[in-house]
Amino acid sequence: MRIDPVQPGDDNEEAPLGKRLLWFFGIALVSMLFVAVVAYTLRGLLLIG
Repeated sequence: MRIDPVQPGDDNEEAPLGKRLLWFFGIALVSMLFVAVVAYTLRGLLLIG
């Protein structure tokens, strides 16, 4: 059994800059909130200050 690699598509269209920036800042915000939740949860579990 042989698997052939998939070539990239021929379309060179990119998403508009606004949409890409929205995705970037959305992912950054969700990541920051996730880290804050984990940090405060661990802080609460360890009874730190």
